[in-house]
Amino acid sequence: MGAIDGKDRSSLGELRRLASTVDGLGEAVAGLSQDLDWEPELDEGQSGPGLQDKLALLGDALSRPDVGLAPQLNPFAAIGHGYPIADRTLGLQTGEARAALEELAELGLLRRELYNRVHVCPKCMRCQLNFRETCQNCDSLLLHIERLIHHFHCAYIGLESEFVRGIEMICPKCRQHLHQLGQDFDRPHESYVCEDCKAITEVPVVHGQCLHCTNLFPVVEARVLDIFTYYPTELTARAIELGRLTGLRVADLLFDPEVRLARLDYLMLEVRRELLRLQRHQSVLSLARLRFQVREEPFPLFQQASEREIKDLGRRLTATLRELDLAAPFDASTLCLLLPETNEDGARQVAHRIDEILGRLSLHSPEGEPVRTAWTIQSWQEPPADLEAALAAIRDGN
Repeated sequence: MGAIDGKDRSSLGELRRLASTVDGLGEAVAGLSQDLDWEPELDEGQSGPGLQDKLALLGDALSRPDVGLAPQLNPFAAIGHGYPIADRTLGLQTGEARAALEELAELGLLRRELYNRVHVCPKCMRCQLNFRETCQNCDSLLLHIERLIHHFHCAYIGLESEFVRGIEMICPKCRQHLHQLGQDFDRPHESYVCEDCKAITEVPVVHGQCLHCTNLFPVVEARVLDIFTYYPTELTARAIELGRLTGLRVADLLFDPEVRLARLDYLMLEVRRELLRLQRHQSVLSLARLRFQVREEPFPLFQQASEREIKDLGRRLTATLRELDLAAPFDASTLCLLLPETNEDGARQVAHRIDEILGRLSLHSPEGEPVRTAWTIQSWQEPPADLEAALAAIRDGN
């Protein structure tokens, strides 16, 4: 092997420092989630599409938020439908991607919308079925439908074939001629007639026959299979970003789903991630602190306000933020906002919008004094020289 020059050594050292930093982030996440019901990683070591294939499928869904991963009718597919994009991405036969799509939907990574509903064989779960009527008395397939005749004069009811005599109609009971429909007779309904045993029935036995596995079963045992179109959810992008399908419930537990306020520990993890991103990409990041004050003294809004008021406040604040922005209470009187891809001017615009929202809310202390706001904004266009020192300063409120 050739000698490693100075440039190569520098690159190798940089890679090792990045690996060490990422490892530290992983340890922090593990520390947060150790008491949670962390799901084991799926995919690896299992048959069928692997993790990367499923992440690619989520990417397909994310790139088509309006149309989703839609099925198409296909008589040769096991379920009568194919998923062209999903089948191709996963390298499966037509329609076989449904199992992977259902798995991702169960994990909350895709949202279902009903497209169609099909009947399938209870044994092999294919939709290539034949439904056939048989005689209740002898199970014969030789059934035909025939109309009944009701003769008003003698009240006799029989098959139309019993009345027909050439071009005339004669009642087999009273031997009178039938002339006028509605005056001499009527046709109340049709019935099934067995050509083997001559039994008459209004409701024959219906069986299903699978054309694939030849299974014969009562029609009531046919399985109903819902066919869906699949759309991305809020977790889809996060699964792609983290490169995993499970364990995403950590993010859910760190959020109030109604208020969309995160815990501070989670916000700090995201701050670390964004600062690491600055090491590799030209970007910008801002962190804004909103402090609630009464008479220029910190006011513990998150302790004094009612649950309803905090939820209302959280919904209003997060409604003005972007999907990638994050808000978390720093302490009882301070809210932190993480604003990726936002410079200082942009952060001040966000602060202005939030001040307008809070102005309309007219927050007051229990004594009736108005609650004011004070903002502190930090922005980075380059990563800090000492990442851990910068994170510690942020956590300490500096």
